[in-house]
Amino acid sequence: MSEGHSAPAPAAKPSAAPVDPIEELAKVIFVQLSANVHATPGEKPPHDKLVELSFRLAESFQAGNLKFNTAARLRAEAKAKSSVDVSKIEIDFGAIGKK
Repeated sequence: MSEGHSAPAPAAKPSAAPVDPIEELAKVIFVQLSANVHATPGEKPPHDKLVELSFRLAESFQAGNLKFNTAARLRAEAKAKSSVDVSKIEIDFGAIGKK
């Protein structure tokens, strides 16, 4: 860098796919679990077993969160009530053409 100027910050990439909360939580669990496993002496389990355990723990946490966390349960119920099931919408196109 020259004369106190810093490089421009990289532009944020737009996210095309929705974020999976289980996957995000499993990533955090995997990183912490791997750090703990590799910081202790002894035999290390295969990485795919740590990934599997991370996903199982994330799924269990999400289920328990909805079961025991009142605020999370209320948010989930409010979201379910506010969503529209488009499969139940009936449109009569015949009535539109008769005008």
